[in-house]
Amino acid sequence: MSAPDYGNLGFTTIRVELDGAVAVVTLARSKERNTFIQAVANDIIKAFDLLDRDDRVRVVVLTAKHTAPAFCSGADLSGGWERIIEDEAEKEGEHAHRDSGGQVTMAIFRCRKITIAAVNGHAVGVGVTGLQLPCDIRFAWAGAKLAFPFVRRGIAPEAASSFLLPKLIGHSRAMSLFITGATVTPDSPLLTGLYHTVLPAREEVFPAALALAKDLAVNTSQTAVAVTKALVWRGYDNIEEQHLVDSRAIRILARSPDAEEGALAFKQRRAPKFADKLERLAPWMPWWREIDVNHRKSKL
Repeated sequence: MSAPDYGNLGFTTIRVELDGAVAVVTLARSKERNTFIQAVANDIIKAFDLLDRDDRVRVVVLTAKHTAPAFCSGADLSGGWERIIEDEAEKEGEHAHRDSGGQVTMAIFRCRKITIAAVNGHAVGVGVTGLQLPCDIRFAWAGAKLAFPFVRRGIAPEAASSFLLPKLIGHSRAMSLFITGATVTPDSPLLTGLYHTVLPAREEVFPAALALAKDLAVNTSQTAVAVTKALVWRGYDNIEEQHLVDSRAIRILARSPDAEEGALAFKQRRAPKFADKLERLAPWMPWWREIDVNHRKSKL
């Protein structure tokens, strides 16, 4: 594919910029407290689909301006919950509805590049579940208020968070957050282990995340990263099958130019120059069953 010009793709709710091999995706609705609307979902899904396939990009950082009132203050409820229901779901029935927060989660989750959330403000609902949980690594401002208000709003958790949150922090803590509709800070015992780094000042969050992103962009193999992410999330539920897929991954990657370069760079005590592209993995990945979540219309 030709290299996308992210400044001319018509994004209206986000800004996408390249800093070397790091793509920075910035939420750009500060005046609206970065509330989540369908246009935000559309922009993020489009951006992460392209970033996943863009060979120039090795790491993606998702953030907001540290001066914004919030990182993301959740769904825009000014029109009530009805505005989240698409016309197709109204015509086809409840089984046709697809949560836009979940679609965003899957776009980020499926991105084969390293994804980092730099949470430099308060986050509510989808601002936590859709824009943080599917990322590989999360940085946060210590003073951020993180809210899981679903049961207090008469709604279920969205953005596939009922799948991700228990796996990230454990079922007991996830249930405590969901059932109480709690508002917590990143250093809460209920969120133990969720954040890579918690920083005292809002303005420190993005620079810290960017510094790690730049280090990883230079010093990691994107094919090894993609396989590692898949092994963790797309593995098996028993040790025997996991051993088999691990073994095949090692066998395939061990014969790759990146593995050769990694070993040589280590021996020569220099920084590696990884050059493999993700297309190299196409004959093998996915090894798991892909599920089409799109609704097939039954009516004209």
